[in-house]
Amino acid sequence: MFRERFLTSQQLKKIQFFKQMEEYPEGEYSVHTLSQNFGSSYLPFLQMLQELDEVLFELKETPLFIGPSKIYWKVDPSRSNNFLMSQVKRSIPYRFLITSLLHPAKTLKEFSKETFVSESTILRRMHPLIDYLEKCNIHVNFSKMELNGREAVLRIAYIKALWAASLGDDLIDCKHCFNDEELLLESLIPLLPLQLHPKLVRLMLCVCRLRNDQKKYLDEAPFEDILFSQTERHLDTYLSTTLDSPTQITRNIEFLNYLFYYYPYCVKRDPQTMNPMMLYYAKNVEERDPLCLAIDTFHRFCSKELLRQTLNEPEEKILLTNIARTFLNYSIQKTEIPLLFETGDKEQFLQTELYHELYPAVKTAIKKLSRRKQLNWLATICDSISKTLCLNLLPLFIVNDEKVRVGLVAIPNYLYLQHVVKFLNNLSFIEIVYQPTPEDRIDLFITSFKELLPDQESSYYLINLLNANYETRLLPLLLSIQNNKKFSG
Repeated sequence: MFRERFLTSQQLKKIQFFKQMEEYPEGEYSVHTLSQNFGSSYLPFLQMLQELDEVLFELKETPLFIGPSKIYWKVDPSRSNNFLMSQVKRSIPYRFLITSLLHPAKTLKEFSKETFVSESTILRRMHPLIDYLEKCNIHVNFSKMELNGREAVLRIAYIKALWAASLGDDLIDCKHCFNDEELLLESLIPLLPLQLHPKLVRLMLCVCRLRNDQKKYLDEAPFEDILFSQTERHLDTYLSTTLDSPTQITRNIEFLNYLFYYYPYCVKRDPQTMNPMMLYYAKNVEERDPLCLAIDTFHRFCSKELLRQTLNEPEEKILLTNIARTFLNYSIQKTEIPLLFETGDKEQFLQTELYHELYPAVKTAIKKLSRRKQLNWLATICDSISKTLCLNLLPLFIVNDEKVRVGLVAIPNYLYLQHVVKFLNNLSFIEIVYQPTPEDRIDLFITSFKELLPDQESSYYLINLLNANYETRLLPLLLSIQNNKKFSG
């Protein structure tokens, strides 16, 4: 889990407490009994829960304690999700990253003084994140408080970290002025894929603005022409006010188009919007590009051999789109752990019987593709890309009045989002509205953070990022809403 790279062992214990308590029914619990259940000594366990409760109080979430050594437990996705994000936000590695982005002139000595943590302790806490970033070909210059590597990958790392810790709000709250980016955002939103939340687009624009202002310039893009007509005019006008170099303007347009169209995964095909990435893919298949031909081969293998041609046309196109995204993202970074845009816990999906059935077949197919001309790099990342592709395939295998209109709002983890979409599509009485506006009539919003909702007073269900088993609670809620609609008025 990406967020866990930022956390101390004590913070991870608190996260683990929430994970394990998900299985407990609502009610009162003795701290002494829980400490035994968790295999922990009483006093350290009590202290941990007291520290946890202090954070919940600061977050204005429901506290746990109802007595000196007694807690009241009730599953609350908002509480656990916000607690998880708060732990990342308070962590030394995250503060190191955000400082390197917002205050590049700040020294390690100043950072140490500001955080009241010694330089040696900062380094020790940074190690898990440093090791992770090294595998992404990002090198941390600890003494200078800076990241080194390909600029495009560095920007992705900042975007991913900021989204994981604050949904990008840490940039909005800083002293930098992003009025130009706000204006650009308004003109771009109608042109962009449905799954891109405006907050994420704003974050992408702001990170790029900061890096450009710091003269951290982009290298030549690995793609041959991603100057898409939908966005090019808006981006060119905006970038011309902040960059002098025509080359850098072009590279920034290409990079932003990559973020908009190539980077996030797709859960719905929008028939009204052209998909520039798939136009690029189709053109390159016609031109016999080795990578795009490999994507075509793998898609046919999945559709015919694994899924036995059971998908309808929209699902087939979503499958191809996400396979193409995976291959193209790996082709850019060519690392075991590319910075793909997902920040949730995949372990529950990796432990399923279906995953273990799929993985050998997918890995064999990737090995065959790696023997093709110009694709030998696939051999070095075979395990990693096979795992990612399996996770893309899992939602497509899930077996399968009065309409309930469900609004899906920016669940950050594409894997969870795909599962939710597939789950809802298997319910005949559900009508899904993607990225609903305040004007849409919605019976229930589904998201992972209520702050992303267009209307804070609406009914909503929160997907818990620490526990993907949402079906047992969500289905009864949907049936209840359907019954209420049937018999009201």
